[in-house]
Parts: sequence; structure tokens; C-alpha cells
Amino acid sequence: MPTVNVDVEVELYDIDTEDLVEELKSRGGNHSGVGLEDGYCPIECKNTGQLAEALFEARRNGNDQRALELVDRLIYAALGRII
Repeated sequence: MPTVNVDVEVELYDIDTEDLVEELKSRGGNHSGVGLEDGYCPIECKNTGQLAEALFEARRNGNDQRALELVDRLIYAALGRII
């Protein structure tokens, strides 16, 4: 597919969050707000965003062993790779 470059004068304040989310949806990008591709961990029954939240709580509470376990599960949910 050929690429066409077009110069457009747009002020950043003319673009709102809804416009950006719609553009990401149209491109098939990740628009969950988490910054991770959507994935799912069947062991934890959580998606990547929920795993990241659980990881944050484990680290915040000083539970490093649980945090490391969640990191492995997050990597698997996001990338499909097993550590």
C-alpha cells in the first residue's frame, strides 16, 4: 500500500482524549490505558491490567515473592512467553 505524506496545521489543544482513543481503536492499537497488550492469565483469572494492579499491591506491601510470581504471569499474559 503506498504511503502519502501530508502537512497539516493542527493545534494540540484541538485534539482531545476521545479523538486519540478513536484513532487507536481504528488502528487496532492498545487503548486500555495500562500500556500493555491485552492478555489473560488463566491461572490468576486476570487480564494484564489486573495483573499489573496485583503486582503493584504486592510490591507496595513488601511481598517480593508474590510480586516475582506475578511478574512471571504478567510476562506470560502480555507476551505469551514462559519464564
